[in-house]
Amino acid sequence: MACPYGAPQYNADKGHMTKCDGCHERVADGKKPICVESCPLRALDFGPIAELRAKHGQLAAVAPLPSAHFTRPSIVIKPNANARPCGDTTGYLANPKEV
Repeated sequence: MACPYGAPQYNADKGHMTKCDGCHERVADGKKPICVESCPLRALDFGPIAELRAKHGQLAAVAPLPSAHFTRPSIVIKPNANARPCGDTTGYLANPKEV
């Protein structure tokens, strides 16, 4: 799924990609990023990682992501019932055109 707000974008003048700034100005004003507030499925949340983990759990990696032990991501995942644990290789690429 592409970002509906135009991030990231290729900056031809700079010769590299520019990416989402996390709605820095909105967050500084005490608001959540626009993608979080407007997500129709409420699949996104935002806040201090300790609060997010208390609210949603500790899981930070599922297949095909690398082990959270190595990457230590600031992410919380509420997996689908069919999700596989990190390191599982039994899955398959259902739609190669999306890659």
